[in-house]
Amino acid sequence: MTRAIRPGFVRAAILSLAAVAGAVPPAAAQTAAPAPEPSPSPTAEAPKVQVTGFVDVYYGYNFNEADPALRTFDVQHNAFSLSLAEVAFAKVPTPESRVGFRTDLDFGNAADLNAAFEPASDGKEIYKHIEQAYLSLLTGKVQWDAGKFVTPMGAELIESQDNWNYTRSILFGYAIPFYHVGLRGTLPINDRISLGAQLVNGWNNSSEINGDKTVHVSLTLRPTSSLIWIGNYMVGNEAPEDAETRSLRHLFDTTLSYALTPKLSLMANFDYGVEGDVKWWGLAAYAKYQFFPSWGVAGRFEYLDDTKGGFMTLGAKGQSLTLTSDHLLAGGIRARLEFRTDLADQAVFPSENGSKEKTQTTLTVGVVYSFAGKI
Repeated sequence: MTRAIRPGFVRAAILSLAAVAGAVPPAAAQTAAPAPEPSPSPTAEAPKVQVTGFVDVYYGYNFNEADPALRTFDVQHNAFSLSLAEVAFAKVPTPESRVGFRTDLDFGNAADLNAAFEPASDGKEIYKHIEQAYLSLLTGKVQWDAGKFVTPMGAELIESQDNWNYTRSILFGYAIPFYHVGLRGTLPINDRISLGAQLVNGWNNSSEINGDKTVHVSLTLRPTSSLIWIGNYMVGNEAPEDAETRSLRHLFDTTLSYALTPKLSLMANFDYGVEGDVKWWGLAAYAKYQFFPSWGVAGRFEYLDDTKGGFMTLGAKGQSLTLTSDHLLAGGIRARLEFRTDLADQAVFPSENGSKEKTQTTLTVGVVYSFAGKI
């Protein structure tokens, strides 16, 4: 039976969300009533629903001749794989049409892996095809979203074509959550400052596991058009109700990105987590140079420390170096050739003969076809 929500947690969550909502001035505080808006013309065009989608396939070869470890979606060796096929429908709320929605439907190996942590016995089968599904409401400047949405943590996304590299970092796959179910609010203070807050079930669980709720707050700063800093903090009890020990899980995540020139962009990501005696942290540095509109090169370096409890399943200190050649072809097709080496101070990577190695090197070719339209 689900326990009652802890009063202290509820107060913290309500205060976090109320802080966002409170920034919206009530109608009674306005100095003058706004002029009534004219009735829409009978020929006015109704708000459009945006439709986007893609198909993502890859071939990966691990020189250890075994399925690679500590990877997120590129988990097969010497095989052509359908990573992900997605179609998304979205209506963005606006001052003229304040209700909106978004639904992302996913199919493929990545959809299975994304839902692998669902706690209910049938949760994976129910939710694996729904990457996101939420309703939106614009009240003043605050946008409220209720439903399932991807996490704000990290520097990368589930969709490979929206990242600088094809494969995901170890931090993306093991240090932070993938998604949440609950309520979130976003308030743009001005063009340079934005606040956010969430009250959710927890990490990667569409169904509840303990009756407690997880709280998230965020701050986004854009000092200039080329510099963006994002800070995230999330805290909650993520242990099942029948767990022997129950400690709050804290996660701090920050990302800094800077467009140094029109062709050269830099980015850095840092994560630090703690849950009782378990601690994990890591950082990732990125660089991307766009030689031509149709071709660029991106590099990523990671350093990880998972020795205090093995939260990321590494249980050791590790490093990862990735180099990606990105080619934008005709007709919405993007192809990427990627070389990557992972290293650890202990033997954690599988090899063909069943032994463990301290290194793992892979060569991957990914191809994504994307499309977009309106209905």
